[in-house]
Amino acid sequence: MDPKNICKGCKGKRVLKERKVIEVQVDKGAPNKHKVNYAGESDEAPGLQPGDLIVILTESKHETFERKKADLVMNKKITLKQALTGFSFDITHLDGSKKVIRSNEGDIIKPGDVRTVIELGMPIMRTPWKYGNLFIYYEVEFPLPRSLGA
Repeated sequence: MDPKNICKGCKGKRVLKERKVIEVQVDKGAPNKHKVNYAGESDEAPGLQPGDLIVILTESKHETFERKKADLVMNKKITLKQALTGFSFDITHLDGSKKVIRSNEGDIIKPGDVRTVIELGMPIMRTPWKYGNLFIYYEVEFPLPRSLGA
């Protein structure tokens, strides 16, 4: 090939390297390891069709919640007094909203009890108006021996 006819951009390789920014749209409630496919966005070469770009979502650990499909699970320590007389506490949900969790009047929480807050879990993918549940596992802290006085 005549050096005068060689492209200065690709230097005769018939392919240019370029960067392209692709904005990944993540559906509300998308599960861990969910694949998002962008057809024809992979590398290109002369005479070949471009492949697909596949993005695999990886879920991050959260300090308060653990995800179980569309449900969320959290652990909460409460005092013996709270377990017997009732309690309320605030949580900051994954979307940043503040929620108040209250015990039902007259309800006594035993160590290891689980309470369900309906529809306070993750949005369900492709039906974002429906939500999973929040399961709260309670740990009751008992006073230390001789700490209550005589």
